Amino acid sequence: MSDTSVESPSVFDERMREEAAAAGRVALETALTRFTVEQRDAFWNAIGLYYSTRRHPGAGEIAAPAATPAI
Repeated sequence: MSDTSVESPSVFDERMREEAAAAGRVALETALTRFTVEQRDAFWNAIGLYYSTRRHPGAGEIAAPAATPAI
């Protein structure tokens, strides 16, 4: 008898994202091993600076008023 449990599409998508992120982290760490510690630190500092200066998309936009239905 086989196990025929089926995961929902959202659970499947989340699992695929997690697996892809883990594979990406491993690939990045492997690629960074060819650099010196100072170069790796500079890389991570640059990444930190980049993300610390990013704003959420639409953060500066004023929300449009909701359309009122015509009567």
